[in-house]
Amino acid sequence: MNNGKKYIIRPAEEKDMKNMLEILASVNMHVIPSPEMPELDWECCFVAETNEKMIGMSGYKILSTEEAKTTLMVVLPEFRGCEVGKALQTKRMEALLEKNIRYLTTNADRPKTIKWYKKHFGYKEIGFLPKVHEFGHPEIDQWTTLRTDLIDWSKTNKT
Repeated sequence: MNNGKKYIIRPAEEKDMKNMLEILASVNMHVIPSPEMPELDWECCFVAETNEKMIGMSGYKILSTEEAKTTLMVVLPEFRGCEVGKALQTKRMEALLEKNIRYLTTNADRPKTIKWYKKHFGYKEIGFLPKVHEFGHPEIDQWTTLRTDLIDWSKTNKT
């Protein structure tokens, strides 16, 4: 609970896909499949709900025995600032740690989001990727690639 709002974070179910895509549409990340996002596996996603309304989602994809990549994370605008995103990110990082994944990579295009990942989750910039087509912020033509060490993060995580 934060700012008087209650929410839960739970694993996504197949029936959640429609609502997840609607949430992704709020930031222009709903065109799936696309060159930027070929697939979204609901079995590797979490959703945030309040009063039985979905207000956010996050996902991941395991790349190897020690590395994973975030697939998407969005919180509806009216629920930003309530730490829903932080709870979704923490949940997926903890889930990956339980699978013995050590490194988590993400691509972000919004400067505020990049700063947030660095501040709260120990991410460091490791490069840039050009966008293949419009996805995410329409005025930003590249992704900033970030990476964090989940084991290091877990040692300092106080949430």
